[in-house]
Amino acid sequence: MELRPFRSVRYSRATIAEQGLASLIAPPDADADSAAPGNIARVTAGDPGAAAANLQNWLAGGILDKERRPGLWNYRQTFVHEGATLVRDALVGLVRLQPAGKSSLLRLEEPDPERRERSLALRRTLRADFTPALFLTRAPLSGRLATTRRPDLTALDSGGVRHDAYRITDYAAHVELQGLVKNVEAILAEGEDAFEAALEYSRDPAATKFSGAKYKLCAILEADSPGLVVRPVHRLIRGLPDWNPDHLVYAASDFFETRDFSSAGEAVAALEELSRLRPAFVLVAFPQKSTLFVLRDRPDALPWPAERSEAWRNLDATALEIALFSRLLGTDGEALARAGNLSFTTDGGAAVAVVEKRDAQGAVLMRPMTFSEIETIAHAGERLPHHAASFDPKFFSGLFGFSLEDPVY
Repeated sequence: MELRPFRSVRYSRATIAEQGLASLIAPPDADADSAAPGNIARVTAGDPGAAAANLQNWLAGGILDKERRPGLWNYRQTFVHEGATLVRDALVGLVRLQPAGKSSLLRLEEPDPERRERSLALRRTLRADFTPALFLTRAPLSGRLATTRRPDLTALDSGGVRHDAYRITDYAAHVELQGLVKNVEAILAEGEDAFEAALEYSRDPAATKFSGAKYKLCAILEADSPGLVVRPVHRLIRGLPDWNPDHLVYAASDFFETRDFSSAGEAVAALEELSRLRPAFVLVAFPQKSTLFVLRDRPDALPWPAERSEAWRNLDATALEIALFSRLLGTDGEALARAGNLSFTTDGGAAVAVVEKRDAQGAVLMRPMTFSEIETIAHAGERLPHHAASFDPKFFSGLFGFSLEDPVY
């Protein structure tokens, strides 16, 4: 991984003092139309032309400033997860764009074509980057980034997560941090759409005059950090014609061992006690009934892709996609999502509540992936099914950014 410092484009002191940083930064999936007038989502989302106009106006009007000296950043997040307060430190800088399979930058998911095209249009028009992609690495970064000094930027978001940013301008520190990540593999965990869009733009003849076009703003997190939280992504099923969960459970018996429970809580408890040797998940289809699905040892009738590894076949999300969606429902998760029949949430309790209110036909509750599973798939050069895992909390846009037109240091 080639890591470079950058002159950050960020909100001016006057803007932060007037509006508060928490009202200006946004999660990576924020909607431009519903964002406050000065919120970074007005630049990172929505119509590319309007976003570019906002960026130019904000720079000209002093809403945004550019740092005089290049730096790396320590992006610290402090949050509560399952009753414990966790802290994680990520190294933020520019990572040189490289294609999959030709570098130590490993991919985890296939990019979504529509989101990639939106990212590409924004990058071409803005020629700037305000949203870090997330890389996971075994490089020992946490101890090196730990600090007790006062942050340069700090904000508490509406979800209770504290975002602190510490600027690192010392040249010797840059060299040390660059050395820590130089020859270590890193897994692109989130932001694959924007990363692939940036890689595509870097090949555009119009981008060759911008040295920054060869780089992507990234946050690099140590995989052993106690603040690395991998959450399951649950599914909500809506609007399917002829939906019959009893028939589905019966038909699934060719591929799954099934067991009914009187409550979702009991089914999830049984799911969590299972070993990881066989894929499993829970279908909640009635307020009083939930079914645990455990894939049989050798379901040879399933249409497994021949080129896929045993590790890939043993993923919970793979069994859901291949067995339940493709084989039994005759479709796939992405098609269901595009048709509005499938949505995603990391809140299992909320998913169950939606079913109990009859606002969804069913909920599929998943187990969180382990980092060992993630690492095995990435090292094999394979890709996870979409929405197999969520890495939380999200790294926000707007704490720092860089102009592709700037020199790379």
